[in-house]
Amino acid sequence: MKTTDNRDQKTPAPLFSVKPPRVGVIVLNHNSSNETLACLESLRAADGGERHTWVVDNASSDDSSRVIPRSLLSGESWLETGANLGYAGGNNAGIREAMAWGAEYLLLLNPDVRVSQDFLPPLLKALEALPRAGMASPLVLDEKGEKIQSFGGRANLWTGRCARALYGLPRSSVADGDWCLVDFPHGACVLIKRGCIEEVGLFNEAYFLYYEDVEFGLRSGSEGFIVLAVGRSVVKHRDTTASGAVDPEVLYHATRNQAWVVARHGSPPQRLSFLLLSLLFRWPVKILIRLSRINGKAALAVLRGAAAGILGSVHPENRMESSEVSDSETRNLSQGQGNP
Repeated sequence: MKTTDNRDQKTPAPLFSVKPPRVGVIVLNHNSSNETLACLESLRAADGGERHTWVVDNASSDDSSRVIPRSLLSGESWLETGANLGYAGGNNAGIREAMAWGAEYLLLLNPDVRVSQDFLPPLLKALEALPRAGMASPLVLDEKGEKIQSFGGRANLWTGRCARALYGLPRSSVADGDWCLVDFPHGACVLIKRGCIEEVGLFNEAYFLYYEDVEFGLRSGSEGFIVLAVGRSVVKHRDTTASGAVDPEVLYHATRNQAWVVARHGSPPQRLSFLLLSLLFRWPVKILIRLSRINGKAALAVLRGAAAGILGSVHPENRMESSEVSDSETRNLSQGQGNP
């Protein structure tokens, strides 16, 4: 019997190589230097893609501008917006830089997110497998990894309720292979396909904070894109829901932006249903609860947000201009750290 020993034979070189996708990572920072540095540490240990990371600073007043830039490594850049542009404006600034670099995918991360080593490849595979998949979110767990914060989100435009799917359920509720279609991503961690942004536009900066991810997901869906939640991808995130319930700024924007989302994406019957429910129940109850806790500022914030939501005009989305998505290599992408 003739046998062949292949140990000394070289494997033929492949006819072509598969180039990893370019992923532009945006970590939004505002007075959270320690959180941001910890987020970067977890990201550096993660697999997947040819990546460049931008830490976008929204006019922090802490030690961020001193501590973070000197801690950045090759492939990481520091970008100052010069003002607090909120979630939408800060991420839009980073998205523009990443798309100019040539990113095929945009990964948005809040600084209080900690990623797992293998979180990114399942998101990339999900978006590559479905041509009209515009974005994908991982399974987001609490800091201990025991309970679910979100598996994407569901929107009910009849009531205005936009909720994180499976919130508060045990980790075991989602298996590794589970995935589903959802209405919007969890903005704390979302991977977005470049083509989706080119077609749908950027985040609506008028929202400033809260409901930007909801609006973006619904807008993308209305233009034919689907939003995925992928159970094989897992991250951890610090939940600030309880503290936000008493913060006047959070209450104002959340109340106003909820009304804006329904006004922008709801049908006339849905808008009427939301308005009646909110005028007769939701807003009075929220105001009374804050007053009963002797929190007049929070009660006033709900009232102001409701008025702005009803009477204020819904601002148009931020569309991408052709000049903003060019791959110019002459553009200055950072302020002295880790130029790509």
